[in-house]
Amino acid sequence: MSLFQVLYEVLDQNGWDFDSDTKNEIIKLEIRGVNANFHAFLLVDEEQESLLCNTHISQKIPYAKRLEVCDFMSRVNYELANGNFEMDMDNGEIRFRTFLDLADAEPSKDQILNIVWNGVLGFDTYYPGLMKLVYENYSAEAAAAYCNEENS
Repeated sequence: MSLFQVLYEVLDQNGWDFDSDTKNEIIKLEIRGVNANFHAFLLVDEEQESLLCNTHISQKIPYAKRLEVCDFMSRVNYELANGNFEMDMDNGEIRFRTFLDLADAEPSKDQILNIVWNGVLGFDTYYPGLMKLVYENYSAEAAAAYCNEENS
């Protein structure tokens, strides 16, 4: 069974509502977090035997805030054990990326669900600080500290 088929079956059997693009081996989920709504894109690479989950928000980072957001992401990423933030500097799109290397192995149900939830929970945890930075003029340092205080 292909990795895409395994992914599809696990999500379907667990009652997830999703859209799939079988030609490009992409599954799209919409997930409500505590602090925001997220779009998760699961991209299968059969040749590399890997699964990538990019978790996005609808908001784009305003141009004037992008460098400060890079500072924030660098501070946050340094502490993360699983996943990382990335931003497209041209359009302000921000995402949280999680990855699963499956060389010569079939993923378990838990691994598949964890790659999605790690992306959503990782983003959701730092979303309030990110919004304070963008809309309330917090510094990157203060916004990252705010997230750490909220999660203590």
